[in-house]
Amino acid sequence: MKTAVLILALLVSASCGSGESNSTNATPTYPRFAYAANYNDGTVSIYSVNASTGQLRHSGYVAAQTHPRAVTVTPSGKFAYVANYGSNSISVYTVNQTTGALTAGTAVTTGTAPLSVTVAPSGKFAYVTNSVDNTISAYSINQTSGALSARTDVATGATPSSVTIAPSGNFAYVANSGNNTVSVYTINQTTGALTAGVPVAAGTTPVSVTVAPSGKFAYVANSGSNTISVYTVNQTTGALTAGTAALTEVTPTAVTVDPSGKFAYVANYDSNTISVYTINQTTGGLTEGTSVAAGTNPASVMVDPSGKFAYATSFNSYAIPVYAIDQTTGALNAAGTVSTGSGPVQVAMVSGTAAVTYVPKFVYAANYASDSISVYGINESSGALTAGAAVAAGTGPYGIAVDPSGKYAYVANRSSNNVSVYTIDQTTGALTAGTTVAAGTEPRSVVVDPSGRFAYVANYGASTISVYTINQTSGALTAVTTVSVGTDTNPVSIAVDPSGRFLYTASYTSFTISAYAIDRTTGGLTAVGTAAAGTNPVSVVIDPTGRFAYAANSGSNTISVFTITQTTGALVKVTDVAAGTSPYSVAVDPTGKYFYAANYGSDTISSYTIGQSTGALTAGTTAASGKEPRSLAIDPSGTFAYAANYYSNSISRYTVNQTTGALAAGAATVATASSPISLVVSGTVQ
Repeated sequence: MKTAVLILALLVSASCGSGESNSTNATPTYPRFAYAANYNDGTVSIYSVNASTGQLRHSGYVAAQTHPRAVTVTPSGKFAYVANYGSNSISVYTVNQTTGALTAGTAVTTGTAPLSVTVAPSGKFAYVTNSVDNTISAYSINQTSGALSARTDVATGATPSSVTIAPSGNFAYVANSGNNTVSVYTINQTTGALTAGVPVAAGTTPVSVTVAPSGKFAYVANSGSNTISVYTVNQTTGALTAGTAALTEVTPTAVTVDPSGKFAYVANYDSNTISVYTINQTTGGLTEGTSVAAGTNPASVMVDPSGKFAYATSFNSYAIPVYAIDQTTGALNAAGTVSTGSGPVQVAMVSGTAAVTYVPKFVYAANYASDSISVYGINESSGALTAGAAVAAGTGPYGIAVDPSGKYAYVANRSSNNVSVYTIDQTTGALTAGTTVAAGTEPRSVVVDPSGRFAYVANYGASTISVYTINQTSGALTAVTTVSVGTDTNPVSIAVDPSGRFLYTASYTSFTISAYAIDRTTGGLTAVGTAAAGTNPVSVVIDPTGRFAYAANSGSNTISVFTITQTTGALVKVTDVAAGTSPYSVAVDPTGKYFYAANYGSDTISSYTIGQSTGALTAGTTAASGKEPRSLAIDPSGTFAYAANYYSNSISRYTVNQTTGALAAGAATVATASSPISLVVSGTVQ
């Protein structure tokens, strides 16, 4: 029986903590960054949060250890912790307050098979449930480094699945899935030590516990009896008194309460839904509302610190569904979906006193005929470009990429069969050449993965993909392997999906898009399969949510639309839509609402709106460009678009209409050197 209970807890339980445990206490508060623990592939996905829409935007990922089960952040938002079920450890990270990036510190050991980690509201202590040892580990947090002290273990009930701390910081509660109880503890505010109180009965297989922000009520999700246990909390002793349990749908795995304390939400793993409840402010009783779909096997649900949005983790959809919360009724309204790593279990969020904004900084253009890279600064208000000092590239520079941190630039040189490496001056955007590395024959495209650890080059003449690791200090490339694209000949464009799990190449002469799974440890590639495109596909792009792919077919004057199978990365062809003459480059705006194609045969930029549930394209307006636009990019803020005009040696600038996606041309183009064939835009996060 204990084995069965443990398997259930492992697959579906998630600690959601109290209504405030995963956010800062700033007022007013804005959600800024979100983190998802991905159980299957040992990673933590990083996102920025649009405070107005709730939309999550990929910002890369970091490695955790084996089978990360839970993630939490300190109330200050400075540090993050991940419980790794498979390696009996806690990964420790410092949070970059500006960008949301995570920097790994020294991991610490836990007991056996940790299932949850929670930080006290004071930010001084962290607590971990060890499901095999039947203990909870307590740690002190170094307020400067975030490091965790040596642990102290305290006995719990059987198979503790999650721990939460009351908003006062005085009490801790543990759901024990093995013996159907909730353990109660008082917390020493000086040392963090736990003193056991009287446990209380829960339903069958309790796996998640949360406390309302008022501290008056506690709720426990019982996955075996499909109920939520309701308790009132003695504000002096922390003792729990049972109220009337509420029914859920099938296999409730997590329960959370919104910051207002008016609404509760439950993830139902086997019903694929989120249940919605209103909370009686006198008794704590739950009244059920209308549930909503939540992908396949939602493992957890959380509410952002502003109380405007809810997020579920769909374990077997590899996705986070996003919902807008009706502030009157608590009802959830679908507001989009974003991809994750493999097997997301839990989301934690950092907030602050200002919303995240993206600022455009620099444009770089690879000039094919002059063997150079043009450098420009961007006026963040108008999008206007100011030329900096151009730098030499190899022979026939064809593709260009900037790493996610904005520190390094890479150029694929078609005629010299190598890749040029540059460091970027963070103030001026100036490029300083580093050491070039060999590529295959006729490299035409280069891309950096979202973690900034791997680079890939499509070698048109050799029909191969070169794989490199990136030195995190210097940006230098080290060749790892070369992968043959087989019968999918002449790869001309390459793209990595924003989750960092899959890579795609457009094969010019075989009229296909090839898909590969990325080894998140080595960067190595495993072929997934191919999908038919149109005639002569020359460019491929993935939308920001990671759900759709698009290819520009220069020979058939069309755009191919694909959905991405989240479990494997395989592409499923949806349709082809008309473009201008010889579409050569495609781009999607950062919100994922608008799509653009640069048509070098008709000297135009076609715009489309994207169907948010299907990825379908609906044609909008067409804007004029210079002669033969060969490359198109949208700045990170989504405000400006730029097109490199190959024949007229210029860059066209456009302003993006935020309501329609239409492009309005800027006052003038800027000159480049000869034959600009690709460009990239970089920016910063504030």
